[in-house]
Amino acid sequence: MDMDEPSEVISVRHEDGGWVWSITSPDQTEHSMKLLRQSARAFLTYEEARRDAELALEQLREGH
Repeated sequence: MDMDEPSEVISVRHEDGGWVWSITSPDQTEHSMKLLRQSARAFLTYEEARRDAELALEQLREGH
């Protein structure tokens, strides 16, 4: 695994209330995925949820 590559993964899925997202990262010591952030609300479309997740990931990388 190249440590210079971003390791965060954005997942978008449809649930009863709409589209939601989560951002995870591999936890090498536990051999699992660690939840870093998730949407606080559901979105009407996949595209809206994906864009919100991308903005959240940018903030996460900037330390917010």
